[in-house]
Amino acid sequence: MNKRSIMLILFVLVFLASIGVGYFYLHTRNDQKKSAKVEENITNPKTITNEYITTDQSEEKVSPNANLVATIYYGKCGHSKIDIEEVPREVVNLSEDEFKERFDDWKVDFFSEKQISISKEVANICPDHYIVGSADGIVNIYKMNEEGEEELYETTNIYLEYLPEEDQQEIEKKIEVIGRENLNALLENYD
Repeated sequence: MNKRSIMLILFVLVFLASIGVGYFYLHTRNDQKKSAKVEENITNPKTITNEYITTDQSEEKVSPNANLVATIYYGKCGHSKIDIEEVPREVVNLSEDEFKERFDDWKVDFFSEKQISISKEVANICPDHYIVGSADGIVNIYKMNEEGEEELYETTNIYLEYLPEEDQQEIEKKIEVIGRENLNALLENYD
């Protein structure tokens, strides 16, 4: 045998011996851990006493991830508007009573740590009412204010003279439109 093969055999023997020592060490170490755990779980029956632990029935509080669902009912038009948003930082960790104090002009319909639903009724008209009319030959958009009066909201670049006679007459009489989407659709017809 040459030197190279002897070195290879010695290397393999040392490798196998180290595996054996490592296995033995880990195996005996796990047994020691298991016996220590068993000893921890064994209690002396003479030391057991009847103990009662009371839990605190704490109030539910607003979570930082909660949603606020606010519904406004408009008395003049009968519409309602629902807004869903994350709760403001200043209401996080408030109890229901604390929340009611802060939002005393709202009715709390539902309260949990994940969602709060509030509502209120107002005598106004909702902000989704638009009126399409004209002034100085140009199509204008008006909104109804809280008193029910028309206020100029937007002046368009649509001239009455370029519209068909039927559309001109409708606009001069004024067209009431509910919702921004409906308003945009109506104005697109005039472009």
